[in-house]
Amino acid sequence: MWKLADVHQKMRSIQFNSEVGSSRAIRRLLFLWFCVSTVFAAEKQGKPNIIVIMADDMGQWATSYRSQNVVKTPNLAYLAEQGVRFENAISPAPVCSAARASFHTGKMPSQHGVHDFLSEQSQFDANWLEGETLLSEKMSAQGYRTALIGKWHATSDSREPIRGFDKWLSYDARKAGWRNQYQHSGRVVFSEDGKTVEHEGIQAQFLTAKTIEFIELDKEKPFFISLNYVEPHFPFAGLPERLVSPYRSIAESFISKGGNSALTNMSDFTLVPDNHRESLAQYLAAVSLIDQQLGILIDALQGKDLLNNTLIVFTSDHGLLMGQYGLYGKVNASFPYNFYEQTIRIPLVISGPENLVRKSQVRGEFVNLIDLHETLLDIANYQGKTVGPGRSLSPLLSGQRVGDWRRFQIAERGNARMISDGHWKLVRYYRKDTSAPPIEHWYDLSHPLGERHQSTAPRITLKRLLSSALDSFYNEYSDPNHTGLKIWHRPEYNHTSKNLRENPLWNKVNRK
Repeated sequence: MWKLADVHQKMRSIQFNSEVGSSRAIRRLLFLWFCVSTVFAAEKQGKPNIIVIMADDMGQWATSYRSQNVVKTPNLAYLAEQGVRFENAISPAPVCSAARASFHTGKMPSQHGVHDFLSEQSQFDANWLEGETLLSEKMSAQGYRTALIGKWHATSDSREPIRGFDKWLSYDARKAGWRNQYQHSGRVVFSEDGKTVEHEGIQAQFLTAKTIEFIELDKEKPFFISLNYVEPHFPFAGLPERLVSPYRSIAESFISKGGNSALTNMSDFTLVPDNHRESLAQYLAAVSLIDQQLGILIDALQGKDLLNNTLIVFTSDHGLLMGQYGLYGKVNASFPYNFYEQTIRIPLVISGPENLVRKSQVRGEFVNLIDLHETLLDIANYQGKTVGPGRSLSPLLSGQRVGDWRRFQIAERGNARMISDGHWKLVRYYRKDTSAPPIEHWYDLSHPLGERHQSTAPRITLKRLLSSALDSFYNEYSDPNHTGLKIWHRPEYNHTSKNLRENPLWNKVNRK
């Protein structure tokens, strides 16, 4: 990106002796004057404010632009018009704690060690993310005042403020129980800077109000806000009736009962429930609720004359199945774990200052939450060393044509790893006995039935290419103390960990 001194030098370099009065000289001067104005405005504004809005369990499919406008997300559509929509964004770990830990550390689960959702009970404390330098710490070091508002869940206790955040408003799950934080309305028990507070009402609206309150505290320093709504996470109840009602009539035509796939359901809880119509209507209403909160935030920033210098990111930790393939849930809705497109694909829309973001772009590059981590550091001018596989999205945001972007999408959950080139997908399940070959499931994403059934592996050259790329990736981005290939020797993440690890599928001994 040009600096003001660069533009001045360009202007001085114009040779007027042969171009005075020519249209070419005039065009060059006008262009350079535009550059001067843009760069001067950017330098005058200083570092941009940043708000990252992260939904919970919101699949990319649950947006207006992916549902032929069945799902109403007009404010997200407006954000995309003002910025960039990424068509091929995924979660690097399609389960809550692992995905959020990856966003906050810039690392894969096999680097930071959180591979599953963490139960917020003391017996599951294991000093998760100990020794990691978090995004909040890096942003604070760059002069940002920082806030975590809403869901954290990258460690096993959300009550105590996490390092690097100046403001902390999360949940006191150990006092109120883990379900309480997911109540969309009613009484919710929060931890505000380590002190227990309660709020009764629509939770998302409360978090939005607290975000605006933080914005107003200090106008001298830029802010970085990690705003995390629990919508549209389970329970599928308690959303405003005015939002639920319009979806009831179309829910079952949008996603019908009767889906199926070759993978078995993890439990009866992950099957499509009898009240599917109501559950799906509530889920979609939750999406509309947080879309409305996005609109409120945009208006608040505009009213405070901050919108033009604020980077706004809307994304989700991962997707969710709401009846697709006959399942409810995420990666753990099935056994073995699924990496269905509806599970891994996430919305990612970014708008911001005109010197950083070219409007109305739709980008098709393979991107993920770890790239978002690197992007924010790049924009904040952080000079530290990159330790994960993320790449800054800044060139894409500014509208550049980048020819050497990554060719594959990669994700993991515990002892399962996935790689995809957009046409072929390989999901590999590793066994406890490292001498035993992994189980491989291949999927042809162009098949009219999607991922309902496994496919015959592609031709040998392509098979070798994806297999080799997956191995090479984890040779570089895996820590021997945290790798998912050793989950049998890691602390338990939650109450399901033991049963999953003891499943016979992983524990068959290789008898040569």
